[in-house]
Amino acid sequence: MGKKILTIIILLILMSFGYADDYPTKPITILVHTKPGGAVDLMARTLSRVAHQYCDQPFVVVNKPGGGGIIAAARLLSSRSDGHTILAFPATFIPTLQTIDIGIGLDDFRYLVCMSISPEVLITNPNSKINSLDKIISFAKESPGKQKWCGPGTGSIDHLMAVKVWEKAGIKVKWIPYGGGSQAMGAVMGKHADVYVGNPEDILGRQENLNIAAVSSNIRLKSFPEVPTFVEKNIDLPYEVMWRGFVLHKDTDEKVIAYLEELFEKCSKDPIWKNYIKKTMVTPVFIKNKEFKKLVYKDVKSARKYLKIAGFTLDKATKKTPYLIIFLILLFLVSFISIFFIFRKKNIKLNGTISILTFSGILAISFYYISNFFPAPREGLFVGAASIPKVWSIFLFAVCMIGLFLYYKDPKNESTKKGDNVKQVIILIFFILIYIILISIIGFFISTGLFLIASMLTLKYKQYYSLAFTIVLVLLFMYIVFIKVLMVPLPSGMFE
Repeated sequence: MGKKILTIIILLILMSFGYADDYPTKPITILVHTKPGGAVDLMARTLSRVAHQYCDQPFVVVNKPGGGGIIAAARLLSSRSDGHTILAFPATFIPTLQTIDIGIGLDDFRYLVCMSISPEVLITNPNSKINSLDKIISFAKESPGKQKWCGPGTGSIDHLMAVKVWEKAGIKVKWIPYGGGSQAMGAVMGKHADVYVGNPEDILGRQENLNIAAVSSNIRLKSFPEVPTFVEKNIDLPYEVMWRGFVLHKDTDEKVIAYLEELFEKCSKDPIWKNYIKKTMVTPVFIKNKEFKKLVYKDVKSARKYLKIAGFTLDKATKKTPYLIIFLILLFLVSFISIFFIFRKKNIKLNGTISILTFSGILAISFYYISNFFPAPREGLFVGAASIPKVWSIFLFAVCMIGLFLYYKDPKNESTKKGDNVKQVIILIFFILIYIILISIIGFFISTGLFLIASMLTLKYKQYYSLAFTIVLVLLFMYIVFIKVLMVPLPSGMFE
């Protein structure tokens, strides 16, 4: 028996030594941290199509959006370090990995190759009053804090580029984060925002509604010779670029690295790849391994400086909510004792309805308490990580208090005497799960409206005109708070 075990161990060791020589043995996955259709997604899909011509195994692009790239990065690092999983790695990962404390850092990757760079530019609506760099600066100085700049997220490379322009030009404006570049550009085209920070390829197919006001380059771009550089306007930003490349798990075998470097170099010379470069107007590069890593860490230093200026706290662990268990225990005791004595005055015994409303109110207070220890909004922004939880907590608490008041006022209402409270709670929990799924599919407002209708009908609320009025009022309240006041980019689902 011992000999068999020893033989198996030896075979496994021999297989592990020879594995890299047989690479690749299965399809290679390229992870992309955005939804399909973005610049990095287009790069990954073009490369996958070209690479299959030089490799026996297909390359499959898998989109893992969310968390500013954290979900895709975590997926790579949780995969086997055998080279069959690659992560498309643009410059946007630099601020993400420095501002989110989840145990993933830039040293966890093996930098394979950078294949394109694109200069940072300011994009405006040619039909607006603010459509050139001179007008951007003059209007911003005339009305500090009024001008609206936008881009994908806060702390992104584009956001940091905006902060650099503000510092160098001596202006103060407002940053509006969006869930993606398409939404932000739509805001500029609709004149809801004044400036979009992005790259030249962003205006392809949109030249009638978007134009480039300035470019971060030492010389003017051949594709846009009429666009001035920042240097021409005495703004010291000669070379700010968005680079895009690929990384692997840091423990990947050197033979796999060598194979992929050779493969990707062949791809960079392929006519299909060259045509992609021409159409997207990015600059082709082939920066390997150590040189790619140097490029990344060079940008890290600059990013750290401007992340701090933008209001981010670096190198600090996330704050924990103090005395949470004690707070919850005391809140439960105080809440149920108070409700018991209040309803006892009217000879009303605690039942399922009262308990559910009280428990929901306790949850609302708890969420609000916890959200107080979320990161504060960044400088110049109204909305932070705690904004949505706080608004939801206030709304839920108000609903619970209204429900308790109505029950206290009319405890004999037939709709509250039925013995199916437990069943209703189970159904409502099921609706909440469906609601969470639907948000990403059909959008926040539509799914919220459907959830409210289903919930109120489950609670046997039959005053339909009042129901419709309440739902419209709630959605209007959310629109004003989230969209107009907090400027939160809520999910639009299939309507994006």
